[in-house]
Amino acid sequence: MIRNILEYLEKTAKRLPDKIAFSGAEGTITFAELEKTAKRIGTYLTRFGGRSCPIAVMMQKTPVSVAAFLGAVYSGNFYTPIDVTMPKERVLSILHTLQPQVLLIDEKSRKAANHLGYEGEIIVLEELLETEIDDALLRKIRRSVIDTDPLYAMFTSGSTGVPKGVVVSHRSVIDFTEHFTEIFGFTSEDVIANQAPFDFDVSVKDLYPTLKCGATMEVIPKKFFSVPKKLIDFLDDRKVTSLT
Repeated sequence: MIRNILEYLEKTAKRLPDKIAFSGAEGTITFAELEKTAKRIGTYLTRFGGRSCPIAVMMQKTPVSVAAFLGAVYSGNFYTPIDVTMPKERVLSILHTLQPQVLLIDEKSRKAANHLGYEGEIIVLEELLETEIDDALLRKIRRSVIDTDPLYAMFTSGSTGVPKGVVVSHRSVIDFTEHFTEIFGFTSEDVIANQAPFDFDVSVKDLYPTLKCGATMEVIPKKFFSVPKKLIDFLDDRKVTSLT
């Protein structure tokens, strides 16, 4: 029985190490690279201590940002995606509610992060990618994690008031992913097109079936959403089999 979503990644990375897992305008990442990068991030994040604590991830929507999410999980914590295009007031409201151990950003998001005036710990992803993986420590953390521990927290739009965080466990995502992939018959031959922002939980239907089945997820460039011809060309060029 699967108890941690990282098992999806690890089993697929062992089975299909060189297959592209996530692809976008910023590049691609294979399952083996994804596992290694996530473990580097996870090892680094352990220095902040704590378990089942929030890690805020404010990055461009790229294949490497997925590694940041999984790195938070490797550290024994949970992640919260934050869209860099959000208004400053909304981001600060989320951070005030969340009280994360770390705000993890990428180099392209540094300007937006600096504009926040946030006084908490800010870490730039590119500065920790050479961290030496501590497999023994990560295994020790894994043994202490149970399936009802939080996997991620996402915040409501706040259209009716203050944004509220919704915390989702490993077990909830695992149960959903198992049923979802069975119903739609996803396999490693599938190419899943992702359009939902990572801070919107519809993206879960793209991220975790990709990890479980060894599919490839293509991040659709946002500019194509309003140009149907380019969108159709993109889907055809990438041989997309699923768009949710």
